[in-house]
Amino acid sequence: MLISLPFFKPTPHSLVKRLHDLPPAPKILQSLQRLVADPNTSLEKIASVIKLEPGLSARVVRMANSTQFGGRTQVESIMEAIQRVGLNGVQELVTFAVASQLIGRPLESYQLSAQNLWSRAVACALAASALAEKSDVDRGEAYTAGLMHGIGLLAIDRHVAQSKSKRTFASGGYPLDYAPAEREWLGFSHAEAGAALLEMWGFSEGVCTAVQYQLEPESAPAHRQLAMMLATARWARSLFCVSDEVLPELPSPLWLQEAGVELPDFGDWLKTLRIRYTLACEELRLG
Repeated sequence: MLISLPFFKPTPHSLVKRLHDLPPAPKILQSLQRLVADPNTSLEKIASVIKLEPGLSARVVRMANSTQFGGRTQVESIMEAIQRVGLNGVQELVTFAVASQLIGRPLESYQLSAQNLWSRAVACALAASALAEKSDVDRGEAYTAGLMHGIGLLAIDRHVAQSKSKRTFASGGYPLDYAPAEREWLGFSHAEAGAALLEMWGFSEGVCTAVQYQLEPESAPAHRQLAMMLATARWARSLFCVSDEVLPELPSPLWLQEAGVELPDFGDWLKTLRIRYTLACEELRLG
């Protein structure tokens, strides 16, 4: 006699640990973090680390030629690309290239194409880093959190495929996005799943915390301002990238205040951000 067992609800950490077909951990980012933090690191050493991954090297060169990274004349080598952005910009450049590798195929459970997923990541990264520029929050941390804010969607989509269940998650719109549908099935959302995956991959505590609390940043136990910035940046992402949603309401006044957004400057910030995003989308398409 067969006994029908109830659906086993995993935790965010157990879910990501059981996935078989996730992209490989981006270990190069951990190596770069150590190198950039070392005042004795040379550009040649950084170039040698990036060259260890040929597929990534080609993406780094291509992205260094974009307006986003100051491309006015063509560069053709890793060394030229690093010289263009400098020691402070190399981690941002490589994180961008790594993210484009991680977000490389459509998510059937969310009905998102790879290009749409990438556009959302780019918009959120640009918005978060723009907010960080006017604060004490590390711009690179904000940029990385923005790029990786939706990585939990990938984890849950893989879990759905692996469990051989047919399931589609509908977005309820900003600010909770897909979380209500995810929580109904799993008991947690892509935010928690994404944080667990980034933690497993060795991303910084600040990035992991901001991603985990991006939906309810006021609950963040640490790195609260970064979480507020990510939550606010997601609003710009929805405005630019989610055409089938109604115009998202502004983030809560608390989020805006703690993210450092002054309402009189909001229009100018949004205008500048839209220009950056449009350029990035034209030049940094997947492929």
